[in-house]
Amino acid sequence: MLAYFRNILILVILLGGCATPRLDYTSFAKVEKGMTEQEVIKILGEPTKVTGGSVDAGTIGTLFGLDNLSGTTMSWITNEVKANILFFKGKVKTKSYSNQF
Repeated sequence: MLAYFRNILILVILLGGCATPRLDYTSFAKVEKGMTEQEVIKILGEPTKVTGGSVDAGTIGTLFGLDNLSGTTMSWITNEVKANILFFKGKVKTKSYSNQF
């Protein structure tokens, strides 16, 4: 009987470690400028939408070492909240959070 309860306890501990992050303002506030995409995903979980784009900076951009400006926007959307994070060169540049649906 003791072995049965021990196995249940081990299962609960293991499943607790597999829990997906919950999108709320407390977890969103942990995201800071300069974090990588993987660091953010570890905090918020997998995004529901990912979009990317790039712009050729032209001759002026080349002079400043910005040949190609590229970024990714990741969105986390639930029935209650929406969070958007813009990544520039793989790092958080800006973020927004809204619970007004």
